[in-house]
Amino acid sequence: MVMKLKRTRSALVSCLLAFLLLIPLAAAFDGTRSGHVVLLTVAEENQPLVPERGGTADLYLELRPGSGRIFVDTYPWTKLDTQSSIRFANQVACSYTGEDCSQHDFFYTIRADSVIVGGPSAGAAIAVLTAALLEGERINESIAITGTINSGGIVGPVAEVKAKALAAKERGLSLVLISSFSYPTELNESYLASLNITGQGLLNETDALNFTRIYVPSNLSGLGIEVREVSTLAEALGAFTGTRPGPELPTPLVEYPVYTAIMEDVSQQLCQRRDTLADQLPASNVTADANATRRQDEARQRKDWYTLASYCFGDLVQLRSEQYRALGQPQRKTVYAQLARQLGSMELNLDARNLTTLAELETYMIVNERLDEAKETLQEENLSNLTAEGLGFAAERLHSADVWSAFFRMRSPELALPESRLAAACAAKRVEAEERINYVELYLPERYLRDAQQELAAAQGYDSGGKYAVCLFRAAKAQADADLLAGALSVPKEKVDSLVEQKLAAVEQVIGKQEARGLFPILGYSYYRYSQGLREHDPYSALTFAEYSLEFSNLDLYFPPEQKARLPTEDIYIAILFASGLLLGAVIGIVITRAVLRKKSTNAPRKRKTKKRGRSRK
Repeated sequence: MVMKLKRTRSALVSCLLAFLLLIPLAAAFDGTRSGHVVLLTVAEENQPLVPERGGTADLYLELRPGSGRIFVDTYPWTKLDTQSSIRFANQVACSYTGEDCSQHDFFYTIRADSVIVGGPSAGAAIAVLTAALLEGERINESIAITGTINSGGIVGPVAEVKAKALAAKERGLSLVLISSFSYPTELNESYLASLNITGQGLLNETDALNFTRIYVPSNLSGLGIEVREVSTLAEALGAFTGTRPGPELPTPLVEYPVYTAIMEDVSQQLCQRRDTLADQLPASNVTADANATRRQDEARQRKDWYTLASYCFGDLVQLRSEQYRALGQPQRKTVYAQLARQLGSMELNLDARNLTTLAELETYMIVNERLDEAKETLQEENLSNLTAEGLGFAAERLHSADVWSAFFRMRSPELALPESRLAAACAAKRVEAEERINYVELYLPERYLRDAQQELAAAQGYDSGGKYAVCLFRAAKAQADADLLAGALSVPKEKVDSLVEQKLAAVEQVIGKQEARGLFPILGYSYYRYSQGLREHDPYSALTFAEYSLEFSNLDLYFPPEQKARLPTEDIYIAILFASGLLLGAVIGIVITRAVLRKKSTNAPRKRKTKKRGRSRK
């Protein structure tokens, strides 16, 4: 009995030892990764016109198997914008690498000597470190980057580049990456000194200042440290890892034949309707714009049917308004009643549709947007004094909705789109949009965000009304409006066209990946072509539609393939670790027990054999 107890105790001790020995081994294979990068900061000064002092901080990231959670540990405290930057940079890195980040937990740690850590300039560094760990790449810790990270992986400009570069040199780094959209400037101290103006004396000397001379371009070539420009996360990651500058570009975009045929038909219907209406009106009421005609001809030659349709729709609204301008108020009221009945009928038909594909979902969004715009216009009309412009726009918007319904014929892979999944997608996009709007509000007056806020409010209304597909559409527009402001912030006018080019390149990446999966984003591609057509004469509008294109080219992200219930990844590793410990412990226990028994058997004293003698009989 004693021997059995000893054997059991020996086996248990062996299992425990084996379990402890397996912990570091399992940790090495459980998917945990860690990395570090230096952040460049500036100290906040309370005095105006005082040069900023650069500094450094340390960013650590530990990537563990998990469920997509993000943890932030900072010392000292961070501002709200830094926390928002971390979450957004994480999203951009996940999108860039194509990794399923719901399988990981992210532990970000920031350590700095400054009193408080703030500002968006760490966004690019956070995205670089996150993407490198997701791809299993080692980064060069002697490199630092300062810049925002924006939609499409665009690295945006930040201020105080010279001060940060000097801080990097003092830290012993070898290279600083900045945004190619930067226009680095610094205080013209010699100018201020010539006027004997200091930060303290600014308020009393404002009239003496020539504000165009306060800041001058920075000379970054003689700082004793290399400063290099990058435009995208791919370029920055390539510099940090020493690899190629990013994934290979997809095959040049080729229009989906069905999309091309339908879009061409849409444009022809709108243009023919325009021509017919122009023939019906007196020649004096029809004015031709030479520039508009030229752009329409160019769009037709490029076979850019979406852009052509947009031009013809604009002409139609003007012509229809001219037609209604000749009507009296009683006749306009009749037109109003007809349009209201048509709107109600189209809304009922649209809501009765069963959406089963991404193409149908996008078409629903397109048609509903046009119906909403017609409804809002009619609601804004004063029944006692109806305007020709309002009726003209509503009439042609309803017709446009009817024409665009042709895209319901376009086929694409089926998706599970029950109301519950649409509701979840609506909620997720609303949260993203609201956080992005709140972030931009930290840097811009609220009036700049009016469009984004209105779209978000509309999304909330549709969410409450159970129209989740429309909620998703309006929330996506709200986020695109906020991303547009965040991405264009501090970009000088002369570099806007370059920004449009990079944004369109990012769109091509996304659409190319969609095409490879058998998907074709109707909205994303349409906005992409429209942005291309606007670049030459209206770069800011081109940038707007490039942002919309990027946002609407990956709606499928909100409808991932349904997965069967699974054990969380971290629990799987724990179970494997425990089972491996038991198995190894059992093996070690058996080996040790046998060795002990063999040793005891060898060392045991041998008993002398005695010969039993029987009693002799007498």
